[in-house]
Amino acid sequence: MQSGKSLRLMPEPGVVLGDATLVVPLLEEIEALPESATGALVFGPPSQGTVLVENGRICWAGAQGMEKRLTEMLRAYADEPPESKRIEEVYRRCKREQIPVVRALVESGLVSLDGLREVIRQHTSEALLALTREPPPEPPKWVAHRHQGYDAKFTFDPCELIVSVGSVCHPDLAGRARLEFEGLLRSGVTAVAFARPPGVNTPAPIFRSPGAYFAMRQVMSLGRWAFSALDVCNAYSARARIAATLVEPGEYLVAWQSRGIVSVAQCEDSMSFAFIVGKRARASS
Repeated sequence: MQSGKSLRLMPEPGVVLGDATLVVPLLEEIEALPESATGALVFGPPSQGTVLVENGRICWAGAQGMEKRLTEMLRAYADEPPESKRIEEVYRRCKREQIPVVRALVESGLVSLDGLREVIRQHTSEALLALTREPPPEPPKWVAHRHQGYDAKFTFDPCELIVSVGSVCHPDLAGRARLEFEGLLRSGVTAVAFARPPGVNTPAPIFRSPGAYFAMRQVMSLGRWAFSALDVCNAYSARARIAATLVEPGEYLVAWQSRGIVSVAQCEDSMSFAFIVGKRARASS
C-alpha cells in the first residue's frame, strides 16, 4: 500500500458522517462482553446493519446503504484498479458460499494485506457512525455464533476503533495530533489525544500512541479527567494550558490543550514527566 492512499477514502467535503461520541456507548457495551464472546449485534427491524464480534474483538460492521462505499475503498487501496466485475464476484461468492466478506477479500487478492486491514478498519468505523447516527427503534439484538473464521490480524479492539471513528470525524485534528506527538513520545510515555471543538465537552479520541494498551473505559476516563482539569485551571487563569496530577508514586498524568485538541500523556517516571512538561512549556511560550 502506498503512503497517502487513505486520503482518497475521505468523504466528499461537507458530508457529515456522524458524531464520534455517539459510538462510545456501543463500543463500551462490546468491550464489556466476555473475552470469548463470538456473535453479531443485529440492528433492526427493519434490517439496518450488523456488527460482527469474535473472541471479544470486532471483525466487521456494515450498515444499510454502504455497499458502494466498500467498492470505493477497495478501488482506493488496490495495487491496481480492480475491475467492477471482480468486486461483484467477491460479493456473489459471499452470498453463494455463506462466507465472511473479509475472508473472501483476502482470498480474492484484490488488495494487499495491509491495505485490506485499512479498508476493513475504515469501513467498520464509518458503519459504526451510520448505525449510531440516530437512536435505533430498539436496542440491537445479540445473536451468538459458534463458528470462528476470522484472522485475528483483521480484527480490532473497541479502543482502536473509537480512535479510528474519531479520526474519521475529525481528520484534520487527528493529523495534527499525530504530528505533535512525533516529537513528544519517548520511553516511559504513552498518550491519547481528543478532539475538542468549541462548545464540545464530551471527549472524542482521535489518537492513541503506539504501545498504549488502554481499554475503552480507561481512555474515556482520561478524556473526562483532562477536560475537567483544564477547565478548572482555566477558571483561575485564562493563560493556563497544562494540568498535571500524581497518579501514584513516580507516575504522572499531564494534560494540555492546543487548537481544538486535548492531549493526555501518562508518564511512568519523573524524568518523563519533566520532559513532557518542559516540551509543552516551550511550545506554549
